[in-house]
Amino acid sequence: MTGWSSLDDPSPQLLQQAAASFGLLASTMRLHIVWVLSQGEADVGTLADRVGGTLQAVSQHLAKLKLAGMVSNRREGRRQVYEVDDPQVATLVRLMVEKLDDPTFGGEVHRLRSSGA
Repeated sequence: MTGWSSLDDPSPQLLQQAAASFGLLASTMRLHIVWVLSQGEADVGTLADRVGGTLQAVSQHLAKLKLAGMVSNRREGRRQVYEVDDPQVATLVRLMVEKLDDPTFGGEVHRLRSSGA
């Protein structure tokens, strides 16, 4: 259970942590990595193929996501296999991507982008 109710405002520290987490997902490649991992575990090579990045770039993004506690890994033979560490993060990413893919929502996104929000 959290330390605040839905009627209370979250603390400035909690909002700062949330902003940092959303900021981490503001990278298109990291967001794509979490999207792929929300569908199941994968190794770096598979992720690089899916997100269109180099092994080095994907590894660096995975290191940041791992440091933030969003993904975890385990050794499977010679491979490092990654997965989303928190199912709620995967759900959040999937919900946002699905919402943005909804044609009835697209106009609102365009207005937000145009307004600089």
